Amino acid sequence: MTVPTHAGPSPVGGGPAVSPDWKPSTGSPLTMHQLDVLRRIANGHSWRRIGQDLGITVGGVGSVGKQILLKLGAGTSAQAVDIAHRRSLMTERPGCGDRAAYLRHLRRPEPACWRCLAANAAHEADRRAARKASKVHAA
Repeated sequence: MTVPTHAGPSPVGGGPAVSPDWKPSTGSPLTMHQLDVLRRIANGHSWRRIGQDLGITVGGVGSVGKQILLKLGAGTSAQAVDIAHRRSLMTERPGCGDRAAYLRHLRRPEPACWRCLAANAAHEADRRAARKASKVHAA
């Protein structure tokens, strides 16, 4: 029995919802549809849930998954997600949107996503306001 060289992503359940206003990077080798499927796979959604969310069959999700693997030269869905992050096709990782996630972006050699940048800006604004308030009360 031979094992296929490009197996589809494994169906895993759960994961957070994907932001509807997310846009791919320019020059992406993947279509918007393929990036949407890859984001949902990265968030841990099952093929069944992805199919329900996008209005396609489970087989359709598998077909899109195979197209993603071939375009990125990956053997597994985990490798495809890693390649997409390294190529900055998907800058937002699951768990993004707070100061801690912003710091994780900085520790990795990757640009911070817009949600983490916004969270860091809010953190810095709160810190400046707290410092200003402490100076007023100290005087």
